[in-house]
Amino acid sequence: MVQHQLYATMPKYVLRLAGEGASPSWYANVNPLVVVLTVNLVTQLMRKKTALTSMTFGMFIMPISALCMASGNMLDGNTTILGMHPVAFMMVVGIVFQGLAETFISPRFLEYFSLQAPKGEEGLYLGFSHLHSFLSSILGFGLSGFLLSKYCPEPTLFATHEEWVAASAHAHYIWYYFGAIALVSAVALIIYGLVVKKLDATRC
Repeated sequence: MVQHQLYATMPKYVLRLAGEGASPSWYANVNPLVVVLTVNLVTQLMRKKTALTSMTFGMFIMPISALCMASGNMLDGNTTILGMHPVAFMMVVGIVFQGLAETFISPRFLEYFSLQAPKGEEGLYLGFSHLHSFLSSILGFGLSGFLLSKYCPEPTLFATHEEWVAASAHAHYIWYYFGAIALVSAVALIIYGLVVKKLDATRC
């Protein structure tokens, strides 16, 4: 959900807070760029670790990503960082962390899922492994729309700019929700790993 909602929340969030001069379509390219540049290094670093360990490590990077994205709204909007509005700059920083988290999670997720399949049914299991993308897209995009309406509404809905500023003063709360989701997921993954380890031990 955290990864999918980025593409639902980020464009409107950045344009509404940083202005029409921002380029969210370019910021979205940061994620795949980071993955391409770091996936080989991360894979090598984690090659002796289990898939669950690698995924858990990546899940704990996700809340850091969300906090970076939230911090942009708390900086002085009248200044720039490397020529970018603080909201836009911190959004890019958050996307970098999200891309890094993805390099720990995505390759090992497919590996782990394939290992759960009975022999000869690996393809079927890998196909169903993408069911989470379908569900998380629906939930992530739905939650994104609700949170944008609540914390960072469309400026044209307000009679004056001052009214909109007051209504969007806590726009960064959006990222706290997704940071919490990522943190709960990371803890749940640890619990899952412990339960599976205990079940495997009893079978032996």
